[in-house]
Formats: sequence, structure tokens, C-alpha cells
Amino acid sequence: MAATNPVQPDVLADIESRTPQSLHPILEAAFKYRKQLILAVCAILAVTVAYAGYKAWAARAEANAQAALGDIMVTTVGADRLAKLEALRQDVTASVKPAVILEAAQTAMSLGDYAKAQAYWEDLVGLTEGEMQFVARLGRAKAMALAGNGAEALKEMKELAGLASAAYTVPVYRQLALAAEAAGDKAEALAAYKKLDGENVGDKAYIEYKISQLEMN
Repeated sequence: MAATNPVQPDVLADIESRTPQSLHPILEAAFKYRKQLILAVCAILAVTVAYAGYKAWAARAEANAQAALGDIMVTTVGADRLAKLEALRQDVTASVKPAVILEAAQTAMSLGDYAKAQAYWEDLVGLTEGEMQFVARLGRAKAMALAGNGAEALKEMKELAGLASAAYTVPVYRQLALAAEAAGDKAEALAAYKKLDGENVGDKAYIEYKISQLEMN
């Protein structure tokens, strides 16, 4: 008669005899729903493997994009560089895209295509945050001023002056002064140059000349 008893209940009974009474309901549920538990574990493992595969692919894609960007920067200049950066921009991972757009913005600035540079800077503002976003906004304001949009540039620079840390005081007020001059706002330009005059700048003589020039006009 003993041979006709199923093995599983004996095993369960043995385990239950060694398990604290408070855990018996959990143990019984585990045996009862063992098939569902196995399927759930298999699903978790499948997701883990898929995620690991994605991470490996993303790492390779990022490395390839970085290598392509480096090659463009070494082997091209001018309009050819800008065209290749624009093409690369369409096919890079999100982590590399800000670096590509930054280089495109700077290249457009060097070519004097300030409208295109402004568009790149604006894209960079939307993709970044913190210090990098601040730098992108500075670039956008400079592109605006050089494109003849002095009033817009001045508005942007006045906002940035209120956000700038001490490390950015000099570049921000330089750009603010230039934007004010482009906008024809002599009072703002004079105030910016006076702010610079109180800082440790290498071109103190030029700053003093600009102050005297604006004060006479």
C-alpha cells in the first residue's frame, strides 16, 4: 500500500514538518502554483537577457557614434564638416547627439551662418540641462547678436546674467555688453562694461576705452 502513495505529498509533508507553522500557507501556495511561478521566473529571465542585449547594443552604438564624430572632427573642415555632422546627427544615440549638435553649432558659427548656428544652439538647449544648457543659451544669444537680432540677444543675456555663477561673470557680461551694443542700448552696454572693469580681465585697457567711449556718446 505504501508503494501506491504519490511521492509529492510525502516530500511536501517532510518539508512541512521541518517548516515553522507560520510559513505553511506560503509553502502550500508555492507548491500549488509552482507552474505559474516557473513561468514567471522564465519571463523575468527573458526580460533580463533582452535588457542585457539592449545594453550591449547601446554601448556599441555609442562607441561607433563617438568614433564617427572623432573622425569627422579630424578629417573635415568648413562646410564639408557641417554637412557630415548634420548627417551624423540623424543617426546617433541620444547620449552622443548633444556632442554632435555642439560641434555643428560651433562649425556654423565659424562659417558665419548665424541663422543655422542659432537653430543648432536652440536644439542643444532642448537636449541639455544645467551648465551645458547655460552654455548653449550663451551660444544662442551670440548667434542672435551676430545675425543682427540684438534686441532678442539682449533679452536672453539679461536673463542669463541673473542666473550666472561667479565662474561665468566675465563671459556673460562680455556677451551682454556686445548684445546691448548690437541692440543700440548704450546704457545697458555701459553698465556691462563697468561690471567687467571690476573683474580680473586681461584686456582692462580695452574695457576702459569702451567705458569712456560710451560715456562720451
